[in-house]
Amino acid sequence: MNIETIVSGFRELSPDDKIRLVQEFWDQIADDVQRSPLTDSQRRLLDERLADEERNPDDVEPWAKAKDDILRNL
Repeated sequence: MNIETIVSGFRELSPDDKIRLVQEFWDQIADDVQRSPLTDSQRRLLDERLADEERNPDDVEPWAKAKDDILRNL
């Protein structure tokens, strides 16, 4: 089955069935990602961020300010 056939069939589904199908896809993707090991660069980045957090535990920004900054830049 090719992508065009899947997309065509998807368009024919009811809104409820579309939501169920997308949820099934998302759950499968999440399962696949959980089983995938981190790359060396991902592991290094996480280690760096954890080390920075341990060195600077008070170097944080309140959520309200971070949210305002994000929304302002949209």
